[in-house]
Amino acid sequence: MVAEDDAGRVVVVAAGFALWRGGRCIAAARWADVRRLRAYHRDADSETLFVGVDLVDGTVMELQEEAPGFDAFLDRASATLAGMLAYLAWHPTLAAAPPGAADVVLFERAVRKR
Repeated sequence: MVAEDDAGRVVVVAAGFALWRGGRCIAAARWADVRRLRAYHRDADSETLFVGVDLVDGTVMELQEEAPGFDAFLDRASATLAGMLAYLAWHPTLAAAPPGAADVVLFERAVRKR
């Protein structure tokens, strides 16, 4: 059984990333499948920051800032996802904001019209 407060571990590879909790991979994605990244406080009672990873299939992964591998995720994402907002452009402001502050969109993939 995995503790509710387990931040998990983010594993980053060239093609994508995965979230592991309790020794198991609970979600994985390719960089090409990322539609949007949002940074936020989950609720008004927590100062912990999260990054919501919205995938093209509608799945949402939630990565916690305290999770091992979170920094590697942000580093690789900024190198892979063209146009991603730089860390220093969002993190200090959001970290200083009160819990419950508005989300910050870090990246959003343009939708191709068919």
